Amino acid sequence: MSEVYVVYNIDTTRLVVRKRNVYLNTFKSKGAATRARNQQTNPEEYAITDSVNFFANVEKMVTRRNSMTGKDFQERINTPYSCSPASEAYWCS
Repeated sequence: MSEVYVVYNIDTTRLVVRKRNVYLNTFKSKGAATRARNQQTNPEEYAITDSVNFFANVEKMVTRRNSMTGKDFQERINTPYSCSPASEAYWCS
């Protein structure tokens, strides 16, 4: 499998999403990732890494409350809202 890159905010570890397709947040080359980072308002607040390193070592976890049980749980910060047990959309589908 070829290496893919992600661009993320250094403080929050939120991923930069490609403008053409909101579901894709990976880039096929480091050059494409660099161009995406440079298009941000403050490019110095963003970093580039390969996706394997990002998901294994960089991405932060956040505490959220399960909307069904009311119990707190940990999940990755970039979990889509509809895929999170903290949202009603998760339980309604």
